Amino acid sequence: MENKKIVWSWRLLFVLSIFILWYAGSPASGAMSGETIQLDADSISFEESTGIATAEGNVRINNGDVRLFAPFIEYDSNTQQIRALSSSEGSVTFVMAGDRLSGERLDYNIESGRGTMTRPNGRVDLFYVRGGVIEVTPSQTISGDSASSELEKFDAVWSEVSLTTCSEPHPHYRLEAKQVSVISGKKIVIKQPKVYLGDTLIFIYPFDYLILLDEHHKRRNSPLFPRIGYESDKGVGLGLSGGWAWESGEINLGIIGWTEDIWEGEALLTQEILDGLSIYGGVRRSYFDYDDTTDWRPLWGLSFRRDGWSFDAGWRQRELVSVEKSAGSDSKYVLWRKPEVNIVSPWFEDRAVGGSFRLMATWGRYEDATSGTSPTVERLGAGVQIYGEPAIGSDRFQPFYNALYWHRGYDAEALDSDQQDLLDAVVGVRWKLGSFDFMTAYLRRWSWGRSPMVWDDYEDREDIYQEINYRFKADEHDTSWMFGVRGAYSIMEDDLAEMLYSVKYDLPCMLWEAVFRDDKRQNGDDWLGLKLTIKAYPDSGIRLTGSDIFDPVRAPDQLVPNLGER
Repeated sequence: MENKKIVWSWRLLFVLSIFILWYAGSPASGAMSGETIQLDADSISFEESTGIATAEGNVRINNGDVRLFAPFIEYDSNTQQIRALSSSEGSVTFVMAGDRLSGERLDYNIESGRGTMTRPNGRVDLFYVRGGVIEVTPSQTISGDSASSELEKFDAVWSEVSLTTCSEPHPHYRLEAKQVSVISGKKIVIKQPKVYLGDTLIFIYPFDYLILLDEHHKRRNSPLFPRIGYESDKGVGLGLSGGWAWESGEINLGIIGWTEDIWEGEALLTQEILDGLSIYGGVRRSYFDYDDTTDWRPLWGLSFRRDGWSFDAGWRQRELVSVEKSAGSDSKYVLWRKPEVNIVSPWFEDRAVGGSFRLMATWGRYEDATSGTSPTVERLGAGVQIYGEPAIGSDRFQPFYNALYWHRGYDAEALDSDQQDLLDAVVGVRWKLGSFDFMTAYLRRWSWGRSPMVWDDYEDREDIYQEINYRFKADEHDTSWMFGVRGAYSIMEDDLAEMLYSVKYDLPCMLWEAVFRDDKRQNGDDWLGLKLTIKAYPDSGIRLTGSDIFDPVRAPDQLVPNLGER
C-alpha cells in the first residue's frame, strides 16, 4: 500500500471525526422557560398588589416536565419563586426528569430551575436516597421520546445522605456520606462514604466513590472494597483503589502489592473542557512476565462522548496489552500507540435481524516493543458489529448472537501482506432446567490476509464454551447460592483450553462472586478473583481483583478489545 493512500485515508478519517464532533456536539438550550404554569388546589387566593398566590389543600403545580404536590404552596408570580410546605396531611413531592423526591419543604425557582428541599427522600437515577438537604440545578436539555419533546437534565448536591440501590425495607447494603453530587447522565460522586452491610459498619472508604453513568465508561467504576486476590506469576495481592472527583473531572488512583515482590499502580486524571469533550493523562505501573520487568507506562489524549457517539485520540508509551487470540490463550505485548484514533457509533436498532448494529473506524501508528524495537506501522480500519437476543416468548430459553467484521490496511516496509480482514461470530443460548442454569456458545473466527504486527495478527479460531450453574435458595427472601463451572474447548487444537470454577452468593440487590481460573495451556496463567456486582449497575461489576474473563454472553464489548479504552 502506497504512503499517499494511507495519508488520503487518514485525512478522510479526520474530516469524518470533525463532522461527528460537530453533529453530535451541537448545543441545546437548557433554560426552562415559556411553559404555562398550571396551579390547582382546594383553596387558592391571589394578592394582585404583591403578585403572590397562596394555595392550600391537595395543591398541584404543573410546568412542563416539572410537577409539584404539597399541602401548602406560596407562589410569587414576579420572581417565579415557589415555597412549598408539608403538614400532617402529607409531604412535599417534587417530580422532574423522571426522578421523584419527597420532603418537608421545597424552595424552587421555576425560571432558573434551581431549588432546595429539606429532609428529602426518593429516587435519583437507580439510588434510593434519604438526606438532610438537596440542592438542584438544571444542567442541559436532552431530546425526549419524540422529535418535538425535550427533557431537562438536572444536577443535584445532597448533604448528610444515606443511599442504596436496594428497595428492600432493610437493605442488604447502604452508603452514608456527608455529601453526594449527581451530575446528570455522567456520574455520581459519593464523598468518603461509610459502607454498611445490613446494619453493620464495615469500614469508611477514604476516597470519593465514583459511579460513571455514561455507557462508554461505566465499566471503569472505581472499586469500593480493598483489592485482594491471587495470580500465579505474582502471588497473593492486596491493594486499594479510589480517587477524587469534581463536577467536570476526576482523578483515579490505585495500588496493589504482591507477595512476589511486585507492586503495581495507576494514576489517571480526566478533565472535561467542553460538554462531552475531555482531556486525560496518567501513568500505569504494571508487571510484564515475558521479561520479568515492572515498568511505568504513560498515556494521554482527548475523548468525546455524546449521544452514544465515541471519539478517542490517545498516545500510549510501553502500554501492556493483553489479547485473547483463542480460548484460554492470553498473549501479552508491550506497545507504543503514536497515536491511535477511534470512532464508534451508537447502537442502531435493526428490526430486520432482531437486534442492533454499530459502526466503528480506527487509525493509528504503532511500534511493538515486546522484544526490542520494531518498525513503526500505520493502520487504518473500519468495522461493523451486530448483536441481538431474539425474543421467543420463553424465559427458560434465550438465544443470542454477536458478529464483528473488520477490514484493516497497513503501511510499513517489507510487508508480506498489506491488509487483514477478520470476521468473528458468536451464537449461543442460555437455558434453564430445574435448579440448573446452562450457557452454550460457539465462537468462530475467519481471517484473511496478515498483519505486520504480531500483537495485531489473528488466525482462524473455533471454540465451544459450556457453562453449568446450580442454584439453591438460602432463605425465603430470594437469597441463594450458586456453584458454577465453565469449560472452553478449542476445536481446531482439539484440547481443553481453560476451566473456570465459581461460587456466587446472590442477594436481591447485589451479587458476590469468587472465581478460580485454571489455565490448561502450557503457560499456566492461573488466578483467583473476587467480584462484587451491584445489580442496579450490572455492567460495572466491582472486581476486587482478578483478570477480565471473556464472556460470550457479554461479548459485544469484549469482541473489540482496547478500542478507545484507557
